[in-house]
Amino acid sequence: MKVVDIEVYVVGYRKTDNDEWETSGKTYGNLIDAQAVMNKLSKETKQQLKLFKFGRAVPL
Repeated sequence: MKVVDIEVYVVGYRKTDNDEWETSGKTYGNLIDAQAVMNKLSKETKQQLKLFKFGRAVPL
């Protein structure tokens, strides 16, 4: 059995420093796609945005 390492990106947002990070629940498999979504959101809203990266291993 082979194991493949996959990185998943999630865009998080919050209104103030005291709030917890929230996400839409959508994941992106590509860093460029996640950054494009984050750039689009930064133009539309004044909330704080952060890109979270998660790694996981998937057996084949």
